[in-house]
Amino acid sequence: MDMHPDILQEFHEIYSEVSSGKAVVRTLRTLKGLREDAVYWVEGTIIDIEKNGEFCYLACRICGKKSGPSCWQKMVLALPGIHFHKHIQYNVEITVADESDTAKMTLWNRSTQKLLGEPAEDVISQYGDTARVMPDDIAEKILAKEGLFEVVICSQRSYNDAFDVSRLTIDDEIKDVYIMRNFPPAYESSSEDDSFQSTIDYVEEQDRVANN
Repeated sequence: MDMHPDILQEFHEIYSEVSSGKAVVRTLRTLKGLREDAVYWVEGTIIDIEKNGEFCYLACRICGKKSGPSCWQKMVLALPGIHFHKHIQYNVEITVADESDTAKMTLWNRSTQKLLGEPAEDVISQYGDTARVMPDDIAEKILAKEGLFEVVICSQRSYNDAFDVSRLTIDDEIKDVYIMRNFPPAYESSSEDDSFQSTIDYVEEQDRVANN
């Protein structure tokens, strides 16, 4: 398995949480109705990408946020005489669907890099600094991806606000472990569609129990 050390570590963390049952999965319909500060997982498919806005930004190397004059001053004061190269990070808005609903989500740098397999700096180098709207061939690498998305729930959010994705996995090995552990009959089913529907039915039932 050829992975960057950070991504490999995250793979093992997610694998451990999924295999041990610590990863709590909810349907999108349930997540959109929650009003609490929490973190849950959802199984879904990326069905759309926001392509009208910028998909990456110049980030501050100190705070990681979008850089401005104050950030450059911080860096110069911290390390005088050092030339700072551009530090570009992803910020992609997507729409994810499961059998219960659809929801907008925000993918940040690490999650987007896992999907595309290359850092934002490489994409900008290929298409130029003027590539502010995501190129079609880059978007095609993300669309229709299926996986588990760890989303952050905020008690102050509105129903249709986008969820921040803190981690994700599209790894088949983790998905298989998730299905085997939680839905053995579904995993053994000869029909992939029946297996997926059984998974959704189980998760929705767990949601009903949790909300009663």
